[in-house]
Amino acid sequence: MNNRQYTKFAIYAIAVLCAALINEFVTKYVKKHIHEQGYLMVLIDMLVVILIFAPAFALVSKYTKKLSKAYLKTSKKVSSSKNGNLLGFAVAIIILFVLFAYIRHNINVINDLKRILPF
Repeated sequence: MNNRQYTKFAIYAIAVLCAALINEFVTKYVKKHIHEQGYLMVLIDMLVVILIFAPAFALVSKYTKKLSKAYLKTSKKVSSSKNGNLLGFAVAIIILFVLFAYIRHNINVINDLKRILPF
């Protein structure tokens, strides 16, 4: 996989994960304020997914080329071209992992790491 394809994949992956987190946050907010269960909640959940994922994918497809160029330039400044991209993607995935664990699964990764690793 060449560097540009890798960068496109990284941008899409980060966009999808961010959209999923936004979806979870909005869904929890709606569930907190709407005490309706059943089919109405299913329809609201479907609407939230459409309202979040459709614009996210439209923005990603529209700005992928610009983001790819900016991402490549920034990561090349950090280190060699492939290692810089890998480092940037790894940092983004780690941050998203922590957020997913906390928001979607109620797991506090930071507290668990503090207990395991002595700081």
